[in-house]
Amino acid sequence: MSNKKMGGKLSKLSQFSGIRQDSQPAESEPVEVVEAVEPEAEPTKALSAPNAQSSSKDKAKRKTDSDKETQVTVNIKILRRQKDWLSDTAQTIRDNNEGPVAPADRVYPQHLIQVAIDLLKSNDVDWSKIRNVEELRGHLKL
Repeated sequence: MSNKKMGGKLSKLSQFSGIRQDSQPAESEPVEVVEAVEPEAEPTKALSAPNAQSSSKDKAKRKTDSDKETQVTVNIKILRRQKDWLSDTAQTIRDNNEGPVAPADRVYPQHLIQVAIDLLKSNDVDWSKIRNVEELRGHLKL
């Protein structure tokens, strides 16, 4: 690799790092200062001229984003046949689509579990009287 500059461009990878091989500081090299950007800030919106329509859309988008609940990971143990059923059922649902589906709209086993939780919540169960899984199964007629 050559130490010469070629066409005004740097020719060695070490020249990009900002670390000098020799102990003398560079006198004529410009220093680039980069400021941290908040994760919520969007550069394209900061550069565009504000107008009433876009600001109302921005507020509506921020409101819907903050209304979403944060998902958490839960480690559960289920039977292998239940896991297989969840995977097979989710695959069947995905196969029902004729065309491509956006990743956010695809069904996976976790979605089936979320629906099952909603189904449990919507059932008329007096949770203060349920003492074990068998009683719950009996109440739900499973």
